[in-house]
Amino acid sequence: MKNIFLLAAMLFSFAFQGKADGFDDIANAMKNGQVTGVTKFFHSNIELTLLENEGIYSKQQAEQMLRTFFNQHPPKSVTVQHKGSSAQGAKYAIITYEATNGRFRTYVFMKDNGKGLEVNEFKLERE
Repeated sequence: MKNIFLLAAMLFSFAFQGKADGFDDIANAMKNGQVTGVTKFFHSNIELTLLENEGIYSKQQAEQMLRTFFNQHPPKSVTVQHKGSSAQGAKYAIITYEATNGRFRTYVFMKDNGKGLEVNEFKLERE
């Protein structure tokens, strides 16, 4: 009985930790084509790569670019493949974005800006 309680507590802890980083929320927003659900995690200036377009953009510019991408490549399925963190506290995830017209690999890098985690780098590349 003690082991069952311990196992339940561990599972609850892992479930809470996985949700706290925002990656699952980003993946769900991508799956539903909800641009603002993705960009609400963006820093005010973000390093963005969408296929061959790469640069540092304002959050508003990035939102418009991502909206265009979702319109051109409507989502079919989205899966978080891997999550991790660096010794310096940055967090990252690799997300597979399958559109109706191709597969894409998404790299999301988050840092704590003092108010919480924000996406500083978002890359969406064709697989």
